[in-house]
Amino acid sequence: MIRLLRSVADMPRRAASVALLLVTVPGFAQTDRYGPVDSSDASVSVLRRSVGGEGNPANLATFAARDLDGTDVILHAAVDGASAEMRVRAVVELAQRGESLPLLISRLDSADERGAAVVAVVGKGLLDQPTAIALLPGLDAHDIALVLTLAIADRTEDSPRLERIAADADATWLTRGLAAATLEQRSIRALAAWRSEVEQLPPASRDRTTFELVAFLELLGFAEAPLALLADVEDRPSNDALRAAVVETLLELSPEAGIEAWLDLLSDCEDDLRTPPIGMLLVSADRAAPADVVDRFPTADRMSKAIAELVLAAPEARAEAAIAAIELGHRPTMVWAITDAEASLDQRVLEALLDRALRSSRPGLEELALQASRGLAAIDPAAIGTRLQTRLDAGPGDGRNSVDVEILFRGLLDAPGPDAIAEARPFLESSNRATRSLALLVLARGGELDDGQLQRLGRAAAGGGGIPPDLRPLAAWLYLQANGDLETSIPRIVEP
Repeated sequence: MIRLLRSVADMPRRAASVALLLVTVPGFAQTDRYGPVDSSDASVSVLRRSVGGEGNPANLATFAARDLDGTDVILHAAVDGASAEMRVRAVVELAQRGESLPLLISRLDSADERGAAVVAVVGKGLLDQPTAIALLPGLDAHDIALVLTLAIADRTEDSPRLERIAADADATWLTRGLAAATLEQRSIRALAAWRSEVEQLPPASRDRTTFELVAFLELLGFAEAPLALLADVEDRPSNDALRAAVVETLLELSPEAGIEAWLDLLSDCEDDLRTPPIGMLLVSADRAAPADVVDRFPTADRMSKAIAELVLAAPEARAEAAIAAIELGHRPTMVWAITDAEASLDQRVLEALLDRALRSSRPGLEELALQASRGLAAIDPAAIGTRLQTRLDAGPGDGRNSVDVEILFRGLLDAPGPDAIAEARPFLESSNRATRSLALLVLARGGELDDGQLQRLGRAAAGGGGIPPDLRPLAAWLYLQANGDLETSIPRIVEP
């Protein structure tokens, strides 16, 4: 099982106890002591513990992302549930589906919940100006949620309110800083006073607060404040992370000033062997490298040459240029490729990224492999099927193959449709139980099941198919749906 997934040992105690009782034999019969398990009851129990009344926000977010028919009912129930974290997560998920954010937030019980929901939807780009204006009457506390909403509402009459928040000694430094930065964006000088006051903090706390402020400024598209903050960091070393963050934000929001700040950063780097991370700032910001910096990027070895070619390539040619660095395992390039709007849709990039991540034993690459698998499956499910066949033909090996197989099947799971089903179908009768169950799950996700397959799906949902624990809720939902029990089961799923 890939490391990013929950194991039985990570499950809540009650869930783990139930899982340990499940015996994976044909018919999913437990020992005589416990008797047979009803797949519908087991599926309801799995869903209640994962996304229902006893669930948790992480499971709810993962489940909602699959956009299964009927999920809205679960989300609306969670908004009115007992867990504050589940309520906030459900509001965010429903807002992503286009439901009225003011109405959703009005259902939350506390100012803290409403504030958390506002921050979350801003982070996802879901808060527009009219909605922000509608939300303001319900936000009173001098916190980051209020300031974000005021910033997006962008009303002149709110400037005095922002000035009061910027001067409020009881508000957090981040809240005051963002209020000051919002005023600065309106040509009202307020950030200098905040910068002067924040100097009293210990250096680590000051830098952390400024990092968070810069992240919000980038999100809001505010260029004036990063320009002011540059003065505080431009004398720092060329490898200083906060200085790099300010420069990168300027590259995105104010290209001319950003290039000038980037050139200063490069000039302060006295060792050409340390320039590649500085070059990657241009790649992340989608800016072209100035022509006169070519000699600053080393090309003596394959990795350095690949990174230099990526940095110096025109922005529109960087997807292709990234392949060489990806194939050599350059993690920053791999991360950029999977998040860049153009590169993440390029089949050549996705195949290079997937193959390199699957070959590596370095920790942390499983998530990149999973995202590449999903992206590639959406473009060409046959490319996933070919890789599945190769790994299954090779046998279990040292156990790495089972991890790769799981990642590849997860890609097909997120690309439901006839092509994905066609790639999974040959593995329905695999000698490996987990492989059979994963193939069956792909089939259930996008196709019809016969009676035998439906029974197998029920056993897998109950824990008898060897599928990863985090996929059992999906199996349970699909089983109840295919068995005609979903509608009548939902009240039991959402009960506390």
